[in-house]
Amino acid sequence: MKKKKISLLLALTITTGLFSGCSKNFVLTGDKIVKQQSDHLIVQGDIETKEININSKAAGKITAIKVAEGDSIKNGQVLITIDNSSLVAKEAQSKAQIDAATEQMKAAEAAKSAAQAQLQKAQNGARPEEIDEAKSQYDLAKSTYDRINALYSKGYAAKEDLDKAQTSMDVAQNQYNVAKDGARSEDIAALQAQVSQADATIQGYQAQIKQAEGGQDEVQSYIADTTITAPADGIVNQLNVEVGELVSTGMPLLVMTNTVAPWVECNVKETDLSKVKLDEEVPVKLSAYPNQKFKGKIVRINKDADFAVKRATNDNGDFDILSYGVKVELTDMNKPLHAGMTAFVDFGKK
Repeated sequence: MKKKKISLLLALTITTGLFSGCSKNFVLTGDKIVKQQSDHLIVQGDIETKEININSKAAGKITAIKVAEGDSIKNGQVLITIDNSSLVAKEAQSKAQIDAATEQMKAAEAAKSAAQAQLQKAQNGARPEEIDEAKSQYDLAKSTYDRINALYSKGYAAKEDLDKAQTSMDVAQNQYNVAKDGARSEDIAALQAQVSQADATIQGYQAQIKQAEGGQDEVQSYIADTTITAPADGIVNQLNVEVGELVSTGMPLLVMTNTVAPWVECNVKETDLSKVKLDEEVPVKLSAYPNQKFKGKIVRINKDADFAVKRATNDNGDFDILSYGVKVELTDMNKPLHAGMTAFVDFGKK
């Protein structure tokens, strides 16, 4: 019995030293209650961290595992890679289809521009200087024909030369008449049909490009899914796969602990709950770092009781005292922590 008393006294002495800013004796409340000997409400709790399960988004063979269990990892760090050679080939095929359709669309656009220019010219008619140029060409061709015809009638020119001169004159006259009188309605209709056909061809290539780009985007997203990266800073707790193993979509690859935003979970008895204020900053001590004090912020006070703590009859009669869960986020933590570590939260004077 004497040994038990000595052990209890020693435990209380060690715990008392954790908070240098408080009086020499203090009270642990919540699920671990000792005799009240302090004017501060100090509660023992446990460090909690968020556990993240990382699953495969793509099926394939594991080509590399770049971390081991227990490794510290950073947000965005590559953890595992999955074979994506077939996907890369599909991406190249989609790109080739896009390039080919783009070149064909450019050719169709050039044809449309040329047809539009001819149509506009036909609809607007020739400019005065173009009419004058066409008349000059006709006059020259007629003069040439008259000269060769005169020589032919005297036997000084061949029939072939006369025929060529006749043809040149007819062509020049037709061009002059078109420039002077404008294009015929059927000519304009034919040019309009060429423009419409070019439009349809362009739209067809645009649809092909859009479809190929959609396929390319999909393949690229699949390729991205074959590189597994860390979603946050943390520690690798468990690896579930090995290099060379075939994995399916949704298969668990590894489990990690997010160490960026650890918090303390503690329980406060209802008779002390009025001292706990939401969003209040509180000092926190950790058994792992006994010579340092950290900052915390109260971010949650449970609405429902977690459990009842039975007190001595001379303290509260025949009633149970309820305990409420409180979450305290550590706001300036720069030390490595592990889930389950012991923490002490000082909620201030009672």
